[in-house]
Amino acid sequence: MKKSLFASFICCNLIAIAHAEEAISQVTATETAVIEAAPVEVGKHVAANMDAMSMIVSLLMVLAVIIISAMILKRFQGVRHSINGLKIVTSLHLGSKEKLVVVQAGDKQLLLGVTPQQITLLETLDEPLVEPKESGVDFAQSLAKLLKQKAIKSYDKQK
Repeated sequence: MKKSLFASFICCNLIAIAHAEEAISQVTATETAVIEAAPVEVGKHVAANMDAMSMIVSLLMVLAVIIISAMILKRFQGVRHSINGLKIVTSLHLGSKEKLVVVQAGDKQLLLGVTPQQITLLETLDEPLVEPKESGVDFAQSLAKLLKQKAIKSYDKQK
C-alpha cells in the first residue's frame, strides 16, 4: 500500500513537471515569434499555448499541493503552549477531534479528555510525567512515519 501511495504521489509530480516543461517550451517559442513579429497582440499567446482543460488540470494540481501542504503542516505542529503557569506536557490524538492531554498546573499534572463539545478531567496524576524533550526530528522521518501509520490504518480497514 505504501508503494502504491508513494508511486501515485510520484506520478502526480511527474505529470505536473511535464505540464510545466511543456508550458515553458511553448512560452519560449511564442516569445521568439513575438520578438520577430512587428505587431504585438496582448493575450493572444495565452490562448494559443493552453487549452481550457490543461489550465483546469494545472489549477487543480496547485490546489491539491496547497491542501496537502496545509494538512501536513497542521499534523506536524509541535507547538507547546505555556500561559500563566499552565503548560501542555503531552497530548495523544484518539480520533479526528478527540484527544487526551496532560496539563501541568503548578505542581500538579491533570489528565484531560478533550472533545469538540467539552473538556473533562479524567484524573489527577500522582506521579508526574517527565516532559518529553523537543527533538530535532527530521521532517522526512516524520513524514515517513505518518505515511506508514496511514498505510497501516488503511490496510486494517480493508481486512
